[in-house]
Amino acid sequence: MIQGPQAPQAPPVPPASYWPDGGGERPVSPKAPGWAKGVLAGAAAVAVLGGALIAVRNVGQEAPPVALPSPSFDLPSTLPSDLPSTLPSSLPSSSGLPSEAASSDPAETPAATSTFPPLKAVPEVCDLLPASLTRRLAPKSQSAPGVQKDGYGALRKGCEWTQTAKNIKNGTLESRTIHLAVNVWPSVAAARDDAEFNFGSMKDMAGTKEDNPGLRFLSTYGEMKDFDGVGDETHAMYTQNLKGTTNVWAYIVMGNTTINVRYFGTDNKNGDILAQGKDTEPVAEDVLMKGAQEVAEQAVKALTS
Repeated sequence: MIQGPQAPQAPPVPPASYWPDGGGERPVSPKAPGWAKGVLAGAAAVAVLGGALIAVRNVGQEAPPVALPSPSFDLPSTLPSDLPSTLPSSLPSSSGLPSEAASSDPAETPAATSTFPPLKAVPEVCDLLPASLTRRLAPKSQSAPGVQKDGYGALRKGCEWTQTAKNIKNGTLESRTIHLAVNVWPSVAAARDDAEFNFGSMKDMAGTKEDNPGLRFLSTYGEMKDFDGVGDETHAMYTQNLKGTTNVWAYIVMGNTTINVRYFGTDNKNGDILAQGKDTEPVAEDVLMKGAQEVAEQAVKALTS
C-alpha cells in the first residue's frame, strides 16, 4: 500500500443531514444473497488484475508506475458454494413466452377467387346481346358504342341500344333504352374491389328517397335485389324520379370482370315524347327488373362462351 503524500485521500464523510435519521443510524440494506457475493468477488479480482497490468505497461516510462489501491476487503480463497446452478424459478419459461404466431399480425382476408376464367381483353360489347333480345326489350332501337374508355386500371368498353323511332302501343309511347358496359381488371381481387364499391353504393341508396320539393327530378330508390346464379355475384335496384323516368341498375362481378347494366323505361300517354306530370307513367319495377336480369344473364353467357 502506498504511504506518504502520494497515498489516495479518504473520501469525505457525508454530513449528518445526508442520512434520513439525521445521522443517528445509517440505513441498513438487505443482506446480499450468496450468488451476489460471488459476483462481487469476481469483479474485485478483475480490478486487481487490471491494476497489475497498468503497472507493468508503464515500466520504462519516466513517470514512476502507480498501482491502483488494493481493495479494502479480503478476497475469498474460493468462490462461494451457494451460487445458483439454474435460473430462478420465478423467471417465465419458454412456454410462457409469446409465440411468433401470437405476436404476428392477424391473418389477412383470403384472396378473392372465382370459377370463371379470366378475360384478357374486352370484346365488342355491342355484339354481346342478340338482336332478338334487344328488339324485344328496346323496340326500334339501334346499337352504338358507349363512351367508356380504359382507365382506373381496367380495360373498358360499352354499348347503348337507343330507340330511333317512336314505339307506340295503345296510344302510349313506350321508351326503352339499354346501357351495357364491361370492365376487365388485372386480377380477380381488383374486380372484386370494384364490385364491392358499387354494391356498397347501391346498398346505401336502397330503400331511400331524396327529399327536396324544389327539384323535379328527385329519385326514390327501391330495395336491393339479387340475381341468383348470374356471375359470381349480382345485385340490382329500381329507381323512379318525379318526372316518371324509371330504370334498373344491375352490377355483376365474374372472375376478373365487372359488368354494368342499366335498363331505362318511360311510358308517355297520347304518344307525346314531351309528356310530363300526369301524362307520364313510370314503368313497373318487375318489368324493368326482369329485362335487366335477361341482359345480365346474356352478357355473362356471351363473355364465357
